[in-house]
Amino acid sequence: MTHERVKKPFYKRWWVWLLALIVIIALTQCGDDETIEPANETKTEDTTLSNQTEEQDEATNETSDEEEQQVEEEDEDTQIKAGTYKIGTDLPAGEYLVFADSTAYIESASDSTGELDSILFNDNLPNGAHSYVTLNEGEYFKLQGGHMYPVDSAPSVVPDDGLYENGMYKVGQDIPAGEYKVILDSTVGMGYLEVAKDSRHQIDSIVTNENVQADMYITISEGQYIKLQDVKIQK
Repeated sequence: MTHERVKKPFYKRWWVWLLALIVIIALTQCGDDETIEPANETKTEDTTLSNQTEEQDEATNETSDEEEQQVEEEDEDTQIKAGTYKIGTDLPAGEYLVFADSTAYIESASDSTGELDSILFNDNLPNGAHSYVTLNEGEYFKLQGGHMYPVDSAPSVVPDDGLYENGMYKVGQDIPAGEYKVILDSTVGMGYLEVAKDSRHQIDSIVTNENVQADMYITISEGQYIKLQDVKIQK
């Protein structure tokens, strides 16, 4: 009797399983590559964007700091500290804006003798007040308890709320010409208001002045100066 050799089914052959295993491994690796690569790209993009934002913020902060430092340096360059100055030697003749750091004292004299007859004008400024002064060649100017600037480089004294308080204002520059209501703002029941044609602080410079004991009105014109002490004015 002849025995026929029976062939194994193809799926039972060892090479079939080996081939199948290779295919599975290849598919698995492809799937892993497709999953990982986009994640890495996204992470890289996020990191790059974050770094760029931080660099921009740092650059902005550095620019802001530099600008503030430049303003401070310019302010220091033009600020004149307390002291006595000979006009024409220590300081040029011209107009200046004085700021009181505490109760300040200003005085302009014709010489350096210290005698009362030498005083051309003087004034006391309350803390936080300011005043314009025009100084001529050969005069001696004394400043105590404050600092000042040439008017061309002085900070603005225009109030944000439109309510003008203690200080001296130039009409047409710091305050518009027109009619204003004067409001008494004094603990002693009296304030002072003065309108002048210039900032020389001389008797003949005064256009009008008033010891204010109650609210009133005042009209000021272009080019004049208005001085306020213990009063406020507003439109």
